[in-house]
Amino acid sequence: MITAIALGAGILAGILLLPNPWLALVFAMVSLLAAWEWARLIALPNTLWRVMYVLAVAVLLAAAWAYPEHARTVFLVAVLWWAASVILLAAYEPGWLHTRWLWGLLGLSGFVVLVPTWLAVVVLHAQRPGLLIFLVVLVSMSDVFAYFAGRRYGKNKLAPSLSPGKTREGLWGALLGTLPLVLIGMYVLGLDKAAWVYFMGLSLVCVPLSVIGDLYESLLKRRAGAKDSGTILPGHGGVLDRIDSLTAAAPCFMFGVYWLHG
Repeated sequence: MITAIALGAGILAGILLLPNPWLALVFAMVSLLAAWEWARLIALPNTLWRVMYVLAVAVLLAAAWAYPEHARTVFLVAVLWWAASVILLAAYEPGWLHTRWLWGLLGLSGFVVLVPTWLAVVVLHAQRPGLLIFLVVLVSMSDVFAYFAGRRYGKNKLAPSLSPGKTREGLWGALLGTLPLVLIGMYVLGLDKAAWVYFMGLSLVCVPLSVIGDLYESLLKRRAGAKDSGTILPGHGGVLDRIDSLTAAAPCFMFGVYWLHG
């Protein structure tokens, strides 16, 4: 609880108080820590290879910052990747765990997952910090509602081979539980009423997307035989364990915001 409160307060303070370049730098450090954990989970052979993996992510982050005109393309790539990931996760078989093609896919996908997430956070903050706060709260609360609904009503497993604790009832609980939050968010953000239906649909799509991001990290950890991505956050595991839901939701949400504004 202490870690969760500290993280929540730090995130809120960062979004509200930091200028965009400083927030970009702070979240870049978070992303590089996540990249280090990713490199460890895909079992790169030694420290040098892991450092090179992190440096490759750093170069891509710098390129995304230097060429903001390509942001929409980056988000489109992320949307297509997560659409393909739904198929991958639905078709997943435990026998795939030690195949070389899965190892290669997990390794390369780290770039497609981490860079668009960082860029989405930075662009959302630059456009409107309130939108970023809304997304972070939406993703966090969907996880909370899914947990409690799953514990109370969960009977049908969502992805038993990847995450036995997740249930279909938990997903429905997340959707129903976050609906009032979306309505409140639209009112507080002062959105044009003509865009309410679209924004509500976009927000609710982010709920199952956050589950997809969580399941993809579960696949990564299952292949590595790890319970958590790291130990840097007491009681919460690693950085990836905290941002996994955001990795799918943030770039897709940002792509939808671009679509809303034409």
